[in-house]
Amino acid sequence: MSAGGGAVAILGGGMAGLSAAWRLSEPGWRDRFDSITVYQRGWRLGGKAASSRGNSGRIEEHGLHIWLGSYENAFRMLRECYAELDRATTDPESPIASWREALVPADNPGLTERFGGEWTTWLGTHPHDDDLPGAPDDEEGRALTAVTFVERALRLLAAFTASLTGDDTPAAGLSFTASAQPPRAKSSAGLDALRRALLAGVLAFGDSGGAAGNPTLLVEAVLRAARESIEYESRAADRRGWILASLLAAAIGGIIADDLITDPRGFRAINDVDFGVWVLSHGGHPDILESPLIRGLYDLVFGYADGDPERPAVAAGTMVFLIGQVLFGYRGAIFWKMTAGMGDVVIAPLYQALRRRGVRFEFFHRLVALQPDPRGHTIETIALARQLDLADGREVYEPLTTVKGLPVFPATPLTDQVVATTTVGDLESHFTEPSDVEQRVLRRGEHFDHVVLAVSIGMLPVVAPALISDRPEWAQMTAHVKTVATQALQLWLRPAERALGWHAPGATISAYLRPFETWASMPQTLWAEHWPDGDAPQTVAYFCGSLKARWPTAEPHDDYLSRWREAVLADATHHVEANLALFFPNAYRAGDFQWELLCGNDARVGKAAIETQHLSVNVDPSDRYVQSVPGSDRYRLRPDESGYDNLVLAGDWTDTGINAGCIEAAVVSGLQAANALLGRGRYHRIRGFYMP
Repeated sequence: MSAGGGAVAILGGGMAGLSAAWRLSEPGWRDRFDSITVYQRGWRLGGKAASSRGNSGRIEEHGLHIWLGSYENAFRMLRECYAELDRATTDPESPIASWREALVPADNPGLTERFGGEWTTWLGTHPHDDDLPGAPDDEEGRALTAVTFVERALRLLAAFTASLTGDDTPAAGLSFTASAQPPRAKSSAGLDALRRALLAGVLAFGDSGGAAGNPTLLVEAVLRAARESIEYESRAADRRGWILASLLAAAIGGIIADDLITDPRGFRAINDVDFGVWVLSHGGHPDILESPLIRGLYDLVFGYADGDPERPAVAAGTMVFLIGQVLFGYRGAIFWKMTAGMGDVVIAPLYQALRRRGVRFEFFHRLVALQPDPRGHTIETIALARQLDLADGREVYEPLTTVKGLPVFPATPLTDQVVATTTVGDLESHFTEPSDVEQRVLRRGEHFDHVVLAVSIGMLPVVAPALISDRPEWAQMTAHVKTVATQALQLWLRPAERALGWHAPGATISAYLRPFETWASMPQTLWAEHWPDGDAPQTVAYFCGSLKARWPTAEPHDDYLSRWREAVLADATHHVEANLALFFPNAYRAGDFQWELLCGNDARVGKAAIETQHLSVNVDPSDRYVQSVPGSDRYRLRPDESGYDNLVLAGDWTDTGINAGCIEAAVVSGLQAANALLGRGRYHRIRGFYMP
């Protein structure tokens, strides 16, 4: 597909749609297109990355957003955006002027583990380096192949085994331990077994990672030693190290045994099997499946069928790829956290830069349906519903306000710009009866020539039934690429974390009790909120998890949202009452949570107190997280595979080669959609080719 002039309609203002707009609107774009218009339901941009400001200017997120240091394309776009905005000159009052002020390194992820009947936390650290993600002068990218994974994993495994030999200089300073000092020589049957293997000449790795010995023998030796050690280890830290060694060795062995190094499909060759099943089939210890390592990995991608924690489901190849990206692909830091809301530091700057480029935004436009021509070659019409009228004299809606000088999205539409209605709170929900003010039909050749479909895959059965019935590949994709509902909770507490009993500010902890199995310490955002004197928080905690809420295809929608909101409210209340002592022991007195510690709770307790905080119940079809279940990979369509001459696809549900629900996948999909529309190669100016 190549651009031949005309108008571009981008349906959806999430990260994929904004990324497509970013590339399409590069300098000189008016020589190619007459116009670029983004159509967006409601008053906010960002999709699942949206955030807004509520009472006291507090940041209210869709969920927990943390960027991996391997998100090369997302970082590059953000760096370009801030450079183009030049806020130091154009908006000197803004407290965030550069991307380095928008995101900060976060190198202390952790896991929880139940060992000996007690829950404990396992905090790790990952070294920083002087490199930074998304560097503008780096065009080579970082492609993670099976060969790259094996090479880096062998080096890491060698460092671990070297740390057990008593050598005072472990290779590269790496080991599988939470301690800053790698373990020295110990005496145990498991370690002795490994030492015997090493002395037999199995291990001979230099600093370069090259092997003088046989990698397969190394893997087999580590798996044998791990199996023996896991059985008898009485210390949690030692057992964790052996489980991680067993996991990594099994992954290396599986890549070699399944011939992924030469298979042209790469990691895709094993995407029909679940990751945990694949690890066990290649010698991983059975306890791996219940280890915090595996649970944390599955939590990272909400990898549970229908949100059921008893049914883990993540494609093996996708998970191996993600492990490689997390461990080996990061720059600067393994994680990066935003210093305010994602809507504040990512989405709002993109909106401002795109507006300056001349991209038009039509807010309050709900997508109703796309209709192909009778021959099924092109998209002929786009049906939209305009949700609100703008106030007299206004031609466009300007969505941003400011908090402490920072441009942000408000929690509700700016009333001075719209004609007030009683449905303002329902503008972003599929489960409320729409009360639209006008039906609009856009026609090919009159209102648009090219279409970028950038809605979530959960919306396709709602807005594109004609395309699903027209093309078998659409029907297969929507049937096999699954989504899962999620839930999120934010708490603001008056005491500082140290006073509450937590001593690792900025940590992100996963693999804990459901339904909020992941939580993050986010003190770096508090400066951006505006609380009244005497009620200002010193601690803010973000929680998230999957939600076992099936898509209600066969039940009425009338009370669907209210029922699930009540369920999440009850779960959140119980979580605070029963489960937070692991992190905030001093928030409890005689076993009871002290509700008065919550900011803005107005002396409420229980559910009433939780309702003064922020809950996000993500059951809307556009809010559901896109999963990577085994066997689904083959049914994804590439951004350039819509089957219609004037339609490209954008979203983390498309086949980008990443194929996991994440910001990087959405950005890459948007860039690939734009490349297709511009007649460029799929990987034009995209970093990292990932899977074939």
